[in-house]
Amino acid sequence: MKINLKIEGIAIITNINSLKLYCLTLALSAIFLFGCFITPESIRELNQRQDALEAKMDELLEELKADNSNTDRDIERIENNQMLLAEEIESIQKKSITLGKKIDKVTNKNGDGYNKGNKAPSAKDIYYKAEASYNERKYEDAILEYQQLIDTYPKSWRVPNAYLKQGNALINLGRKKEAAFFFNTLIDKYPNSREAKIARLRLKAI
Repeated sequence: MKINLKIEGIAIITNINSLKLYCLTLALSAIFLFGCFITPESIRELNQRQDALEAKMDELLEELKADNSNTDRDIERIENNQMLLAEEIESIQKKSITLGKKIDKVTNKNGDGYNKGNKAPSAKDIYYKAEASYNERKYEDAILEYQQLIDTYPKSWRVPNAYLKQGNALINLGRKKEAAFFFNTLIDKYPNSREAKIARLRLKAI
């Protein structure tokens, strides 16, 4: 896009210069062909008109240069914003990987007991445990416990609320970018749910 704008600018500049040359040639031809009928006043008037036309062309040329300069700045600003966005996405992905590792540790730790014959907790049990941590403002524990529910019982009707509570917990911890990740995941997976509507409002408020 940037190259096309510059090429168009060069083409316009070339056309303006050609027009100037054409006007000058036309004036000289008129003087040569009709010199017997042109008075000094007519020549001065013609020169004034030519000067005015050239001044207008110069003004248009300056405006064109200014527009090209603004376009270059806009392109540079967009490219910088794209780089910043890519860095933010990469940062969120790294934090998500770290969170996933913590969740794996919790799951493996609990899994040791299950392998010894203990009954695995139900979706209801995990959810109530996560809710208790959330209400006690143990937000990091709640996030891990909600994730355990999501991983263990992905088809549970409680999963959308688990995503929503994870996002809320991260907001309470001041980690808004990570919260946005969970809200967007909720909206993508359950777009028509009540929790998704709340998540959209949360995103607007971030």
